Amino acid sequence: MHESEESIIARFVSGLRREIQDVVELYEYSSLEKLVHLAIKVETQLSKKTHFKNSHNDGYYQSSWKNKNKSSSKNFPSNFVKDST
Repeated sequence: MHESEESIIARFVSGLRREIQDVVELYEYSSLEKLVHLAIKVETQLSKKTHFKNSHNDGYYQSSWKNKNKSSSKNFPSNFVKDST
């Protein structure tokens, strides 16, 4: 049984993760081989973004520095008196 390259390409694209499909569909490719290389590049870039996003998601950057300063200025130790001037 022989399948046309166009059919193979369509089946390959439909088997990709949706986020990879979305990017791959923006580019032109003339063969299955070029499509596979493109999909690998896209997957690598997406995994780098995800890794960067997850590695910098420790909660520190989620709130602004203004909020951190406001909350820390309200909680004074009992032996410290805030100067009201």
